[in-house]
Amino acid sequence: MRKLILILASAILFASCTTEVTLTVKPDDSVDIRFEGGTGNAFTKMIASASGVAGTTGAAGAGSTDAIIDTDTVTYELARAGFSNVKAEQKTGGAVLISMSDKKQSSYIFTSGIVKAEKGRLSAAITRKSLEDFYKSADEQTRMTLDLFLAPVFNDEVMSEAEYLEMVASFYGNDAAKEVSESVVKINLISKDGAKETLTYPLSQIFCGNF
Repeated sequence: MRKLILILASAILFASCTTEVTLTVKPDDSVDIRFEGGTGNAFTKMIASASGVAGTTGAAGAGSTDAIIDTDTVTYELARAGFSNVKAEQKTGGAVLISMSDKKQSSYIFTSGIVKAEKGRLSAAITRKSLEDFYKSADEQTRMTLDLFLAPVFNDEVMSEAEYLEMVASFYGNDAAKEVSESVVKINLISKDGAKETLTYPLSQIFCGNF
């Protein structure tokens, strides 16, 4: 379960230099979702420690955590959450690939209002409220992991991005704060007619809910 939490946290919070999420409306109105990204070294070590997963030495260098997730567990738990055709892959260096389908647009991605679908067209509403609603609708284990990142938006706090990064540095060190400050989230929304919209957000902006 702890390893699943890492994937969920990475997929929603995108703790990597550049993380890309693509949602595509299919002809039958189901939505294909593809996540590609992974945590940076500092946050990977922090999450591995919290998960009880020891780092390994491999292609990514000494102390890397290449095998930090159990893809079979991730696939099983996401299927239990209502997603279909779930595939998860861990690549060397900690990168994670997840693909799945939301057949009825009924997952927490849609119920929270973060993404909306109307007449085959996708739109995003990344706001403080939609992020708060996502947090509230998530299961207890996912909320526990989101709490690891100290995100003000999930704690009913108002904080500038500079203040947030200073807090992250005080808890997890300057390397973790630097990773957050340099990370961006790229969201691709592809509607049924093929129209594509791409949105890019700094990670610190998402964590602070400053939109």
